[in-house]
Amino acid sequence: MRRDGMMLGSAALALSLAFGGCVTSGTHEKVLMELDATKKELANTKDALSKEQQALKGEKDARAAEKAELDGKLLAALNQGRQLEENLASMSMKVGELKGEKSKLTDEQQALVAQVEELRKLRAAAEQRMADYRSLLEKLKKMMDAGTLQVKVRNGMMLVQMSSDVVFAPAATMIKAEAKDALVELAQTLASFTDRRFLVIGHSDSTPIRSARFPSNWELSTQRAVEVVKLLVESGVKPENISAAGWAEFDPLVGNDTPENRTVNRRVEIIFMPKIDELPGFEEVLKKGS
Repeated sequence: MRRDGMMLGSAALALSLAFGGCVTSGTHEKVLMELDATKKELANTKDALSKEQQALKGEKDARAAEKAELDGKLLAALNQGRQLEENLASMSMKVGELKGEKSKLTDEQQALVAQVEELRKLRAAAEQRMADYRSLLEKLKKMMDAGTLQVKVRNGMMLVQMSSDVVFAPAATMIKAEAKDALVELAQTLASFTDRRFLVIGHSDSTPIRSARFPSNWELSTQRAVEVVKLLVESGVKPENISAAGWAEFDPLVGNDTPENRTVNRRVEIIFMPKIDELPGFEEVLKKGS
């Protein structure tokens, strides 16, 4: 701006000299030359300013384009940030779901392990029962062949069955002499099953008995079971492993409609009592009840 002012001042001075009075020819030419030089300088300055303006405009446009590009990148970054936040939230939800599924799978796995263990115990118990049954059959084979007793599985329980007529006289509770040897031999077999408990049950037919000692078949069947228990204990069975009960005529094997059938129903049974760990699902029942 200072340079432009100086140029304009020179031009003004030249004009004042030109029109202020008479000048010589040399002076006039000199003034004209200065004017031309000034015009050229002004033109050059204008051209330079124009170029500088264009350069500034180009730089401004470049800055605007750069700003637009940066704004686009910023917007894209913001969108990406929001997308990442959404993805993170979604992943957090999925992580929570996966943790829940993992916990559920862990619970299911533990339940399956418990079921497998229970099945293993049941299988072992079943195998033990079969081993006991085979052992009992082997040990009592002689007596079974002689018809003294039978070995059966009834109502899911293993038992030894003897006819009451073999062991007792009609309406009596004293064990016959010829039956004592068989019961003593049976006691030795039962005593070998040290981890088993036994229940001796007396059964009668439906013929009622009415006496001063036995008002009904309940008393008769129970007393017969007691007498068998006493003899088995005397012969080696641990008293804490055996007990007695009477079911009178209320658990018949066949109908009490013929003398032969009534003979079948009059019997003494010695049941191998099942153990708790042999009952399927018993532990689970206890857990639910506690």
